[in-house]
Amino acid sequence: MNTTYFKATMREITYSWGKFISIVLIILLGSLLYVGIRATGPDLDHSAANYFNRYHLGDLNLVSTMGLTKQDLKLVKQAPGVKTAEATHMVTVKKAQNEVVSVYSFSRTAELNRLKLVSGHLPRSQHQIVLDQLAKRKGYRLGETYRVPKTSGLKNQAYRIVGFVNSPLFVSSTDRGTTNLGSGEVTYFAYAPQQAFNQATYATIAMTFKNTANLTAGTDRYNRQVQADQTRLENRLNGRPRQRRLELIQPALKKINSQLDRLNRRAAQLSQVPAAGQTARLKTASVKVQAGRQRVTTAKKQLLKTPVPTYLYNDRTTNVGYQDYFDESQSIAAIAVIFPGFFLFIAVLITFTTISRMIEKNRREIGLMRALGYTKGVISLKYIIYSLLAGLLGAVIGGIAGMLTLPRFIFSMLSNNNLTQYQSVIPWAYLIETVIAGLVATLGSAIVVLIVNLREKPTELMRQRAPKAGKRILLERIKPLWRRLSFNQKVSYRNLFRYKGRMIMTIVGIAGCTGLMLAGFGIRNSVNDLLPDQFSQVQHYQGIVTLADADHQIQDRNIHSQQSALVKSVTTSPTKGTKRNATVTMMVPATTKKFSRYVTLKNPNNGQPERLTNSGVVITEKLATDMNVHRSGQLTVKIGNQLVKAKVAAVTKNYAGHYLYLTPSYYRKITGKSYQPTSRLIRVKSTSAAARHDTNQRLLKQSGVLNVTYPRYSGSSLATGGLSSVVLIFIALSGALGLVVLYNLTNVNISERLRELSTIKVLGFYDNEVTAYVARENVILTLLGILFGWGVGIILHHFIMIKAQTGSILFPLTIHYPGYLWSALLTMAFSLAIGIITHYKLKHIEMLDSLAAAE
Repeated sequence: MNTTYFKATMREITYSWGKFISIVLIILLGSLLYVGIRATGPDLDHSAANYFNRYHLGDLNLVSTMGLTKQDLKLVKQAPGVKTAEATHMVTVKKAQNEVVSVYSFSRTAELNRLKLVSGHLPRSQHQIVLDQLAKRKGYRLGETYRVPKTSGLKNQAYRIVGFVNSPLFVSSTDRGTTNLGSGEVTYFAYAPQQAFNQATYATIAMTFKNTANLTAGTDRYNRQVQADQTRLENRLNGRPRQRRLELIQPALKKINSQLDRLNRRAAQLSQVPAAGQTARLKTASVKVQAGRQRVTTAKKQLLKTPVPTYLYNDRTTNVGYQDYFDESQSIAAIAVIFPGFFLFIAVLITFTTISRMIEKNRREIGLMRALGYTKGVISLKYIIYSLLAGLLGAVIGGIAGMLTLPRFIFSMLSNNNLTQYQSVIPWAYLIETVIAGLVATLGSAIVVLIVNLREKPTELMRQRAPKAGKRILLERIKPLWRRLSFNQKVSYRNLFRYKGRMIMTIVGIAGCTGLMLAGFGIRNSVNDLLPDQFSQVQHYQGIVTLADADHQIQDRNIHSQQSALVKSVTTSPTKGTKRNATVTMMVPATTKKFSRYVTLKNPNNGQPERLTNSGVVITEKLATDMNVHRSGQLTVKIGNQLVKAKVAAVTKNYAGHYLYLTPSYYRKITGKSYQPTSRLIRVKSTSAAARHDTNQRLLKQSGVLNVTYPRYSGSSLATGGLSSVVLIFIALSGALGLVVLYNLTNVNISERLRELSTIKVLGFYDNEVTAYVARENVILTLLGILFGWGVGIILHHFIMIKAQTGSILFPLTIHYPGYLWSALLTMAFSLAIGIITHYKLKHIEMLDSLAAAE
């Protein structure tokens, strides 16, 4: 009996290959996207963790505004929980007008932050040096002599280039951080042996903790653990800043006190000489002693004003490119929760309908088996095997294909980082989830329909269900319009509303696929509009000219207007409810009168303009969110080596990067320093590549001009490459799902109405008329599905882009009209293709077999 039933199941599959394959394909596509995209985030994190573990990237870096000593290193090593701690020297020098290099100390025995050798070998003597591979762009080659300007931190000025390297400290393949020298950006880094340095203090102390070894970088567990370890270390070193201040001032204070004592004794000696006996020489000496005492006293007061150094604890998020990589990973992970989930939902919904209709179609067979004495379990076995095969094949093949292809493809699109070795993990949880979803769609629907049908008596099952009675529809009540419709049109409209379940399911299926495609196009629009919107709606200047002299005037025929400003890279410290620092561009315009020509400050909630005032700073929207501060709140900002508190006067709309705007008056108030512009914001007449190049050349020849940058055209390094690749996958797979869904629904529609279609063929309808009879309904349902799909797509797009906003990026929520057009055209093209396939199927309907007596 089981063999016979298994054969019956195989015949059910072979007699309806199209239906079986369409079910498998729907589940396969849903599973492929669900597992593939959801596994991408963990795979990206695992690849990064493998890279950082291989090159022993430190968990935390300790830096101080007054340098670090051997005592600091000793205390860190002895701190509970610290596994390894190593100190590093560092010097940043300006090598040329547009070339700033950070030189780090290198030790062959170092355990942390090991270098990845690209070519050559690592330094073996104090006269050898290795360069960042970015230095190749400057023309440096192996074996050449490398010279640096004379600086107090390095013993030598000439080195031999023996290798090119990457460092785990710099995840980005283009960005090397900021500095106070030159243009404000580090061009590349270099490593020289420790013997080449003559610094008394260290620049940083890197460390790893004992309890982070088995945690994956970038994950919440890892971040929480590092935060806890950092807090313990801060508590242990709580009194160290004051000790360090005393270490710095005590030798000088001792010397000053000695000088003061000597001057006081000399003054006492001179005062003992009677006034009548004082000569001109003694009077002059007395005046000199008094002046010396005053000078030394002033020096002592200034020395005592030496501030307590600030000890900064920088986790990995402050490393250049590190957070950008994980922000992109998190953006993809955020999309992976929504888009594939909705995709799989549509697949499950359509599959549920298909399986249900298939069992409903076989009611007579089920009734006959019941009448012959077969148990419910045996009768169900055929449909359970059919459903299991379809569900498991689709879920397993789709899940494995998604796991093996999509994450690797997306990783290859992340070109703006130094991570080149892909490492995957088997996403067991997602594979199990998609198998469960596939079985719910197939086996679940089969079980539900079987339970309902097997409750009926065999005689009721063997009897054909009575067709639904026709009813008047709303359109019939509009008599002038109804009278103008042809007979075929009237029948089509009545059929649409006669089978409401089929109509709703078809509209939902088409709307889901159209919505997925529109959301995909919308994501692409939001990613592509990021920079254009930033520099058309927010920032209206094209270039920034960095000057050596604040009062220096620049002139060029391509400059339309210019504005003096202090432009500097600063860091905001974590506030309550946040865990990370943020690198921010601080902009202080010399005057606020015409500043709106260069930057538009606009309230993100109501669109009303904001103004710079002397009562606080204006910060960008994403910075306010990340730092958990709002209007009238307070922000801690590190400007150079100074930590200041700034009141937030307003929040402004911004799409790319973190910015902080304030007036010269408020800058002086919070820093206590005089205001000195460093740059000119320029608006140029022509922004073509040739015009920018020529303008650069002319400006750099002018005295006092240090650098010229064009932010809009250098902003391509924003981490959006992975999202762009995900969008292509979304659109392609959404289109494929739409095609299969339409085919499946049309197939179900024809199989349900076989007797009806055979009847109209017997009545004399030609093949084209029969096709039109069905196609007319499909066209109407497709158009309705497209309209509802646009609404679904808009909601889905907004939800996805809000979830994808990480790092310093705030995506514009825009969908351009071509997205609506293409999603509609693709859906209609698929509908047309299915219509052609349907036409040939309708031509081959066997009328006599279909009209055979049901009783």
